[in-house]
Amino acid sequence: MTSDLSRRRFLRWAAAAGLVAPTLASLEGASRVLAAPDAEAPSLGDDLLARGLAALAHAHHRGWARGHHGAAVIAAWCFQREHALDERTTAALRKQVEAFIVSRRAEFPTPEPGPGTANPELLLEKLAEHVGELRSGGHDAIYTALALRALRHLPEYATPRILDGLVKLLAGFVRTLPAQPASAYHLEHPLPPYENADAIRRVTLEALLRPWRHVESEGAGVVVHWVTHADALVTLHELGYDEVARLGHAAHQQFINRPVGPDDLAEPEAEPVAWLQPGYWESDAPRTPQKNTWFFGHSFKLPYSLFRLLEGTTDGTLGVRALVRASKLHIPFP
Repeated sequence: MTSDLSRRRFLRWAAAAGLVAPTLASLEGASRVLAAPDAEAPSLGDDLLARGLAALAHAHHRGWARGHHGAAVIAAWCFQREHALDERTTAALRKQVEAFIVSRRAEFPTPEPGPGTANPELLLEKLAEHVGELRSGGHDAIYTALALRALRHLPEYATPRILDGLVKLLAGFVRTLPAQPASAYHLEHPLPPYENADAIRRVTLEALLRPWRHVESEGAGVVVHWVTHADALVTLHELGYDEVARLGHAAHQQFINRPVGPDDLAEPEAEPVAWLQPGYWESDAPRTPQKNTWFFGHSFKLPYSLFRLLEGTTDGTLGVRALVRASKLHIPFP
């Protein structure tokens, strides 16, 4: 979905931020990674993608929030594929994903492929009913975008059972959650309408760099979802669903447009998270945030969505600063 040029640029920024070794970010090294045939490249395996999709479709039985878990596995699979992670990093990431699944085994039913005759666009019809309203941090758009990506790779899982479960999950946002009203600040200081996906990327990355006092007051969970909600809308644009994506622009603006106070709190010291290298995934760092829950799956979803936003921007300073700041969103807040 992104060009080789944008990925090479991104690798250079990642090296500048300390997320990858400088040699990996060289044009020669990036070219080798990007030119590797899919058949030879390491993969997390379609079995994990299918498990994530089945879990997402099953989540409606226990409430919309359970969708986090299947969505996280889909995000991890896409993250590995998009960044052509090497064999060691891929193996470490797979172990993390497998441990995540084992920790909530009941939420991951056995996937059952079929003829794939159901229409995935049923998800878009349901999403269009409420994507313009802010409901629980944009998870309706987040789940839809990830499900559509999974179904494009695994069309045999577009079964009536899977699609029915996903539609019920989206319907649950309307049945159980009131739309979040717009704040007085947002009404008095509206953002300019997003012209395109690039505007969504830019506004979101700039919001990551607000004073640390503001980030702390909003909470890591809110700030992370500015990123994942933005990426979901960008993904819908990239998949060709511009009309539905545009319906969601206003909800994301409402979510992210907050009053920003003074810069009077020192930012915590933290090493950048090397999401593209094996050491991070071989450690306990992905698992431990939020009481050993893998940050409720966001240890996978944050790098996936963040890197997709970064790959679409050409502002190197913004890119490096956003990478470093995002590394600090795993820090427990008081």
